[in-house]
Amino acid sequence: MKKVLLILIAAVTAAPMVHAQDDGGVRFGLKAAPNMAWLRSDTKGLESDGSKVGFTFGLVTEFPIGAAGNYRFATGLFLNNVGGKYTTPFTYTDANAATVTKDLASDVKLRYVELPLTMKLMTKEIGYMRYYGQIGFGAAFNVRAKADFETVTVDANGVFTGSSTFEDEDVKDSVQPVKGSLIMGAGFEYTFSGSTTLQVGVNYNNGLTNILKDEEIEGKTAKLLQDYLELNIAVFF
Repeated sequence: MKKVLLILIAAVTAAPMVHAQDDGGVRFGLKAAPNMAWLRSDTKGLESDGSKVGFTFGLVTEFPIGAAGNYRFATGLFLNNVGGKYTTPFTYTDANAATVTKDLASDVKLRYVELPLTMKLMTKEIGYMRYYGQIGFGAAFNVRAKADFETVTVDANGVFTGSSTFEDEDVKDSVQPVKGSLIMGAGFEYTFSGSTTLQVGVNYNNGLTNILKDEEIEGKTAKLLQDYLELNIAVFF
């Protein structure tokens, strides 16, 4: 966590110096984005069970393509807090010798350092406003994974012996270190004066890779994808 914050601080500190030397339209700014995240299952028996509110912040950078500046390569470095809830089935025998299937709930809280690689298509300025659409890919690197979950214990004959609930447990070893995603977004920019611009938009981050590592359900590899929708607010300087 300390290393991540040092990277973000260094990038933000360096941005004004780079901008001062730039005369080609490269832009730097800061982003803050509340999000609503959820997990999407691609495995039978593994079910999504709700969403969580998270938050993203960091440095945004844009490089113009062409003289008009309507096309831009947009990237940045973000600290991304997302999560979600899911259930997995567990079958056991109760004290009456009846077969019981219980859905075990998990509430996951994940933190990533994210590097987006996107193209941004912008309209010409209309008054003080410009509108844009954005599409590309994201690479995210997991730096923390916590979860609240419940377990069931059985004896050698598969008979129920008890259940336990765990809170804020470290589950980083069960999460893939890298996550890939498709990013789509749209919004507008308002120019206050000079190069100072406020950007407001909505981004949808669609997970493309499994976030679970070495997890199985009924003998099959468990596959869980991470999606989120965010309100993207950024200020360019």
